[in-house]
Amino acid sequence: MTVVNETKRQVLTVSGKGETKQQAFAAAFSDIQKQLIDNGDEAILRIIPEKVEPLKLIKSSYTEKFLFFFFKRTRTTYAVTLAVTVAITAIDLGALTFEDVTAPSPDALSLPNLKNMLKDVK
Repeated sequence: MTVVNETKRQVLTVSGKGETKQQAFAAAFSDIQKQLIDNGDEAILRIIPEKVEPLKLIKSSYTEKFLFFFFKRTRTTYAVTLAVTVAITAIDLGALTFEDVTAPSPDALSLPNLKNMLKDVK
């Protein structure tokens, strides 16, 4: 039997936003799987982030007030852009050969059963 899975490394640039630092990083890390699935013709078995490099870290704050005077509070949002080196274990689907088997249609009616049905109706 042949081993079909292989491990490779790839650098991805991901970004995310959130009201806390943790939410911003979590949004960025959730983007890793989306990028890998969109880019390849492979079945991904495992994704391991090996190295995370922050490219851009932004903290944005503003003060909001209710009816211009009341309930003054400061709102903060965080935005991160990261370069993530990931180790990907995947199966290359393009390298596999599938056996071509012709199967009968599941919508086809079996004629012997149709004849038996007609006999029962009479």
